[in-house]
Amino acid sequence: MFDTVKKPTVWIFSYFAGGPSYCPRVPDYSLAEYLQRNGYDVKIFAGSALHNTETNFITDNTRFLEKIVDGVPFVYIKTRSYKSKKGETLSFLDYYVNLLKAYKRFSAPDLIIAAMPQPMACLAGVKIAKKLKVPYITSIVDLWPLSIVEYADFSDKNPIIQAMYVFEKWVYKKSDQLVFTWEGAYDYIIDKKWDKDIPRHKFHYINIGVDLKTFENNLANNAVSDADLEKDIFTVMYCGSVREANDIGTVVECAKKLCEEGYTDKIRFIIYGDGPDREVLIEKCAKEGISNVIFKGSIDKKYIPYVLSKSDLNVLNLKAAATQKYGNSSNKLFEYLASGNPVIANIDEGKYPIITKYGCGKVVKAGSIDEYAEGIKYFYSLNDEQMEVYRKNAVETVKLFDTEKLNSEWEEIIRKEIDKS
Repeated sequence: MFDTVKKPTVWIFSYFAGGPSYCPRVPDYSLAEYLQRNGYDVKIFAGSALHNTETNFITDNTRFLEKIVDGVPFVYIKTRSYKSKKGETLSFLDYYVNLLKAYKRFSAPDLIIAAMPQPMACLAGVKIAKKLKVPYITSIVDLWPLSIVEYADFSDKNPIIQAMYVFEKWVYKKSDQLVFTWEGAYDYIIDKKWDKDIPRHKFHYINIGVDLKTFENNLANNAVSDADLEKDIFTVMYCGSVREANDIGTVVECAKKLCEEGYTDKIRFIIYGDGPDREVLIEKCAKEGISNVIFKGSIDKKYIPYVLSKSDLNVLNLKAAATQKYGNSSNKLFEYLASGNPVIANIDEGKYPIITKYGCGKVVKAGSIDEYAEGIKYFYSLNDEQMEVYRKNAVETVKLFDTEKLNSEWEEIIRKEIDKS
């Protein structure tokens, strides 16, 4: 806690940010709330059009709107609503243009943080921090644009992608500090041959984690009435987007194989979430008689702890991608661990393991239906005592990734930068 009369002021530029009441993407909110409790004056500058919703806080010509959300001050920057990638891009530009005008209405902060992968937030962060002569930190929760190349099937040689890499390097060079959610992200810097321009001392690793206090509160107070969750059957559960990047088709194929092996009434899959692949996979299950998969659709984040408490094994499934060799920052992994369940994952943990390092589950080869099926049968065959070892490891491991602990690490970096300036 600061002893000075004037509270240090931190601005967070995060287009997608929101409090729990409006948005499932809450890492920036969580950091702001933590800093506020510890003597900082914090403002989050977010886009007025909430992602994947019909909500837009500004529908007139107002350039920005101040609003307290879940106890944290937000400044909503006017951005257009959108339903297409082109509209989203234009909304990003709205954010940049209007933020460059709106910030002048506020007293200068002591430090600015901007969140990648929203490039316009980072561009604004670099420019405004330079103009105000205050330290600037980039928070990187997505290895952008590498994730676009890997998950959206863009060529690495695409001129637009190449331009994005140039911009990414520029932002990293201009940042006073870099905070990545990937433990091996500096390997990425080295692989790109940027290490001469971006020194290691600027690199910090703070994973995305999970707010254990909120998780436990939701578990206790937000139950779901669903007969499927009460059935006495070994339940394999997935919670997340049903899209190409998550390759849920592989999970369905694994379920089909287990059906064919006689496990239909012994092992069941429940999939929570929505996305472009959901209806296709539902149709596939109906057509091919895959009767041990239940698609539940979207679910409010506050109910996730409860539904996870009804599963026996959780699936972390991703399309094979180069990003995985730099570590794992999937928020669903930490929710799974918080539920006390073992995890089966098809990712390559490489040099930066979490699941295998802490004995929280098993990792199988990406795309291997046989390995997936054998891994699930392994957990199905465990007795209570053997299963308890995995559960205990999960509960102990997730304490290392509690956002209260992670935000304290963030605060240390912020404090040092402010003290230097």
